[in-house]
Amino acid sequence: MKRGRILLTIGLGIVAMVLFYCPNNYAQTEELKIGFIAPLSGGGMSWGYASLGGLELRMDKINAEGGLKVGGKTYKLKAVPYDSKYLADPAITATKRLIYEDKVKIIFGTVSSAAGMAMQGVTEPQKIILFCDTYTSQLLSPEKPYTFRFIATPIEFDPAQLDYYRERWPKTKTIAYIYPNDETGQDMLKWEKKYGAERGFEVIGLQWERGTPDLTPVVTKAVTGGYDIVDCDGLPPGQAGQAINTLREMGWKKPIARTGGAVVYDLLRICGKNANGVIYHEDADFSDPKVAEIVKQFEAKKYPATVNTMLIPAYDGASILFEALKKAGTVDDTDAIKAAMESITTFSGVQGPVSWVGKQTYGINHQMRYPVLIGEVKDQKPTIIKKVVF
Repeated sequence: MKRGRILLTIGLGIVAMVLFYCPNNYAQTEELKIGFIAPLSGGGMSWGYASLGGLELRMDKINAEGGLKVGGKTYKLKAVPYDSKYLADPAITATKRLIYEDKVKIIFGTVSSAAGMAMQGVTEPQKIILFCDTYTSQLLSPEKPYTFRFIATPIEFDPAQLDYYRERWPKTKTIAYIYPNDETGQDMLKWEKKYGAERGFEVIGLQWERGTPDLTPVVTKAVTGGYDIVDCDGLPPGQAGQAINTLREMGWKKPIARTGGAVVYDLLRICGKNANGVIYHEDADFSDPKVAEIVKQFEAKKYPATVNTMLIPAYDGASILFEALKKAGTVDDTDAIKAAMESITTFSGVQGPVSWVGKQTYGINHQMRYPVLIGEVKDQKPTIIKKVVF
């Protein structure tokens, strides 16, 4: 009996020592939920899963290292994802559920501009950090101080893209952009017209009504309009692939481009040889070893979507977010978190330095900037042909 009491005492002593010397891993570990909203079904699902993958892979790395240490506590990170279906109404419903039921203070993702702006009607009054990847210029402003954006928009990359068009096709006069007739497409076209005119291009917009399954009518307008370049612009991956296939089937021999969000791996899957020669905006260089490692991790998670290069800006955005939480020393005070985010003027991203910009354009430095990449599909393989570093 005496021996048993001795062994019990020793055992309790060991447990006490473990708890004393490893408090972050045991006694004070809590779960930190980060909300996530994006299209996880439909034509934009590869963008949604790229953003979710960037967030979750960064979380996996931090969790594997023992958790996120903030203000004397250690947190195990968990994403709480909802499918917006690329529509505003499901996004608003999900936003309210994340805030009022899941009790999150931070929402990551979004993609759709219409959804993002609708969500702000809920997030901003509640001082919820919204860190998203929509394109509209109206998303960021001093009146929306709790919103940040991790994806580069046409405002950041269109000048370099159009400079390349002018360099490669010096006699080009007209560019027809097939764009979705919603907040995303309309805002993109506005900037494309502005930057195009500055470079001597006449920019024509050809509307596609989001949700319309057949793009043949609008592609027919592009083919018969006598334009020099057709740009698939902000079409979601599935529709961009359909437009390119239809252009090829109609005998289009002139340049085809894709200015909007990253889609090249979807195009290779959907278009095959028809993708050859397509010029596209890119968010990451998959030939970079650091990028390739993250892609490998993404594929290992078996997401139900093709890998998309939006994965890398999302990963960098998540890195900045978690660094800001550590710097703020709190996971609850969103004013402190916002201030900490703003104070990180430069950050070492996967592909090099990233920084906050936007004061001149949006009135607030809440836009993440990284190098502009321009690619071309050659022999059914994506190839980076130009890199513009700021």
